[in-house]
Amino acid sequence: MLNRSMNISTRNEYGKLKSVILGNPHGANWPTGDIFFDRMMQLSTYKKKLQRGRVSENIIQDAKEDLYRMKDLLRDYNVEVYRPEPMDHTRTVTHAEHVTSGMHSYSTRDLILTVGNMAIECPTPFVSRYQELEAYDVIKQEAIRDGCRWIAAPRARMEDKECVITGVPAKILLTERYPIFDAANVLKFDDKLLYLKTSTANQAGADWLQNVVGTEFEVVVWDNVYAHAHIDSTLIALKKDMILINASRVSGETLPKFLRSYRKLWLTDCKESSYHKFPFASKWIGMNILSINEDTVMIDPIQKDLVKQLTAEGFNCVQAPLRHARTLGGGHHCVTCDLERS
Repeated sequence: MLNRSMNISTRNEYGKLKSVILGNPHGANWPTGDIFFDRMMQLSTYKKKLQRGRVSENIIQDAKEDLYRMKDLLRDYNVEVYRPEPMDHTRTVTHAEHVTSGMHSYSTRDLILTVGNMAIECPTPFVSRYQELEAYDVIKQEAIRDGCRWIAAPRARMEDKECVITGVPAKILLTERYPIFDAANVLKFDDKLLYLKTSTANQAGADWLQNVVGTEFEVVVWDNVYAHAHIDSTLIALKKDMILINASRVSGETLPKFLRSYRKLWLTDCKESSYHKFPFASKWIGMNILSINEDTVMIDPIQKDLVKQLTAEGFNCVQAPLRHARTLGGGHHCVTCDLERS
């Protein structure tokens, strides 16, 4: 540890990174009893089914090694790194009428949204991940002692009618009875929060978030773009006036108006990384890169073409393998939750 106080201050995705939460795959598990997770698995086009229960210890060990390497690289850039406490995610708990096992603390981006000097525990549709927030309690208490406004969103009950499979191609239609969204549905652009409305985020969530952040930030809802889950396999903010775009999902006309004047780096394909038995993430997890500052990004070395694109634009590419990004469903942006940027 670098022994700084835990200052929560972040307004964008590309300022100089000073402190971050880095995921922990300890005790990773594929849950049972989570109605939303079950329906997401129904939508999978992969020919095999995901085997529920404890993730192979070999996979967990590989992931631990990769994250330790990430931690060392981040510290080379003077970034303070915090980790979630180890948890046994196979433990079964009861939430309302749901009896579920947990998932993992690998993708720390998913549940906690840091914006300004606030940290928001988001109203995820994954009931199995409610217990995961226990892993952040030490970080939470330290942040509160150091002046952070830590807010917990109300949790949706996630009854059968809260998440209905509908449409062609099929997607999950969320109820509007409760605010529902993952933190990874949101990207920060200084005074704007780009909110991707998908199977994991509804309009009520955007409205609730706007009420919480007040007039300091504008929540910009982006709809009818990508139906499945999170924003950071579709769009990445590289620097103040530059974005990386998944060209298979987005066109210039479908970009939010405030982004249309940005310099655009179009990504037409990603290298398909390997996975263990079942791909929880698509190949586009390869564009899930982390900005350390406006000139430096962290990226998987297998994405050689993207490294070339970024290098040609003047970026320093810090290459750090994440061998199980597709298996566990998280790239470099997913496995980090930025606490402070300047």
